[in-house]
Amino acid sequence: TPKKPRVGKPSAPRGVTAAAGNAQARVSWRPAAANGAEIIKYVVQGAGQRLEVGANQRAVEVKGLTNGKTYRFAVHAVNVKGDGPSRSSNPVTPTAAVPDPPASVTAQERPDGTVLVKWPAANGQGNKIAKYAVTASSAGTNAPAGESTKTELVVPAGELEFGTQYAFTVVAVNDKGAGSTASPVSNTVVPFAAPGRPLDLQAGTVAAQPGAITVQWAPAEANGRPVTKYLVDVGGRSSEVTDTRTTVTGLGNGQNVTVKVKAVNEAGPGPEATATARTVAEPRVTVTGSSATATSATVTFTVDAGGGKATCSVSTPGEPAKAGACSSITVPGLTPGTKYTFTVTATNAAGKSTATRAQETDALYGIATCRNGASGPEASYCTREIPGERNGNEIFEVTRQDNDRQAGWVPNGKRLKAYCKKSGEEVFAYIYNNDKRSTWWVQVEYSGKNYIPWAWLNLEGGDNINVLPTC
Repeated sequence: TPKKPRVGKPSAPRGVTAAAGNAQARVSWRPAAANGAEIIKYVVQGAGQRLEVGANQRAVEVKGLTNGKTYRFAVHAVNVKGDGPSRSSNPVTPTAAVPDPPASVTAQERPDGTVLVKWPAANGQGNKIAKYAVTASSAGTNAPAGESTKTELVVPAGELEFGTQYAFTVVAVNDKGAGSTASPVSNTVVPFAAPGRPLDLQAGTVAAQPGAITVQWAPAEANGRPVTKYLVDVGGRSSEVTDTRTTVTGLGNGQNVTVKVKAVNEAGPGPEATATARTVAEPRVTVTGSSATATSATVTFTVDAGGGKATCSVSTPGEPAKAGACSSITVPGLTPGTKYTFTVTATNAAGKSTATRAQETDALYGIATCRNGASGPEASYCTREIPGERNGNEIFEVTRQDNDRQAGWVPNGKRLKAYCKKSGEEVFAYIYNNDKRSTWWVQVEYSGKNYIPWAWLNLEGGDNINVLPTC
């Protein structure tokens, strides 16, 4: 953490000057450094007098002086830490031989932040006018605004507070250092300049809208006149807004843009704040892997959403697309032992992109099961192969026990590759396979692709007929 600044007494005021008048003197000064604790007051001492004035007052008239006598005045600042060191003025000698003050004063605030103060030349009453001292008054406090050898003074921008009301008086000072009384008070002015830079400018992607950037900022310092509008430039597209936020549309997808915002008041536009942002880009899909069971496949992938919000799906010909998380999607209901091509699609506001992946489902096998009974004809039912007579584990070209369409027979325990299920004639396996009874037939690898009653085929992995797709 940064060290806390040391708080001390104020420094001495800068530029303490005195101008002699008729039985009086005018003392003015530049501010003292506060040194961490704000100045409470200034103290002016001299001619046996002590005058205390507020922190914003930096000019006083010391009256009751004797003409012909020389005086010096000392000024110091006070804060909570105490009295700072004093600085002394030049010596002055009050005199009755003083010039007249200027007859009138006019002031004009200008858009560049300066104030132009003008007055007619004063009568020196026999002596040459060497300079004019200008005092600014605001809310009852006076402070020196500057000196000029001409009949005008430009008060620099920032010397006076923007947005604060001021009036001015002018004192004429002759070549002997004697000053007039103050002129009549000028008209009031409120100094102003172009606004400050908009603060905390933030520009961001609009995830749900292509070619759009959202922009927001904190109000700019008004600098003496209300901010009437903001000029917003996003990638060369200009707009004017009165709010401190806007959304700019019509930009390209995935476009990097520079955002510039300026505040405008009566003085014109102020300095710009800048930021950069990017519109939502089309997503990018990268497949990272895949795996399969006999009846499903899982594709894993990554998606660069392009600053937007992506939705994802996986499809394969002949199957409905499956939506899911943009990282991994499983497609169910597939045929075992089959080569598939999967297409991953990611979509966002800017468009979509795809990537493909080849994956084969695992083969699913079943065990042809027909166990002979204990005695009589049952003892050989599963092992006799007599044309025209039924026995277990018969395979057909169709899903019914049609002798003309029988493709063959397999012994008990034969492992067969299964593809899909199809409805057909009901078959009852009786004692030979745990009283299994069903109208489902299973297409298996046997002399090409033919059918065995599910009653005779126990599928591996739990004998669940539902894992097989319908043929």
